Amino acid sequence: MIKKFLAFTLGEILIALTVIGVVAVLVMPQLVLGQKAAKAKAQFNTAYAILAKSIAEMDADEVSTDPKNYVKAGAFYPILKQYQKVTIDCGVYAATNDSVCISTTNRDNSSDYTIRKNNNTKMNAHMLDDGAFVINNGMLFVIENPANNPNGLLVSIDINGKNNRPNKWGWDLFTFEIVKGDVLPVGAPGTTAAWSTNPATYCDANSNSDLNGMTCGYYASTDQDYFKKLYNGH
Repeated sequence: MIKKFLAFTLGEILIALTVIGVVAVLVMPQLVLGQKAAKAKAQFNTAYAILAKSIAEMDADEVSTDPKNYVKAGAFYPILKQYQKVTIDCGVYAATNDSVCISTTNRDNSSDYTIRKNNNTKMNAHMLDDGAFVINNGMLFVIENPANNPNGLLVSIDINGKNNRPNKWGWDLFTFEIVKGDVLPVGAPGTTAAWSTNPATYCDANSNSDLNGMTCGYYASTDQDYFKKLYNGH
């Protein structure tokens, strides 16, 4: 019996390897971006669920979740802490541990975080200065609770912790509003009118506003492809 052997020339092998290399170059970046988007989406959903669970537990314990009962500056922070597995307490106004907490020193013109747009514009750090803590999965919770809550009683969550970039509003930092008996992404119907009347204003890829990113959680919760669109090309 005569055995036939298939052989490839060196040229054919080189062509095949070149094709494989080109395909890998084209496909791998998209796979990486897809993984980043999927991970961010899962982290966002987890953060939202954790906060919602704590509000439900407060309700069950007959602890008020009505913002009207937290009109004193910083009043909500010590209450919410009790319903989270806190590993690091950052304190109020001045972070006790800048390595994992947000520094609010000189907060009028400096911040550890930037806005939704892809530039280096600093976000409004006044939205991050009424109490903060890190929980056992590394997420950073930051409360906005000035006197009378003119912008709503807000909780921002860095879904992957301060030490993991990009540290951008609408990318890995999302803001939620506590409403009586519930928690909603800022910009959703039922949240403060300043944000919900035209939420697109505060989640705009082209805006330089220092509040740009405030309502991105609303879009992250309603658009299944939000994170895919966000990471496309970045």
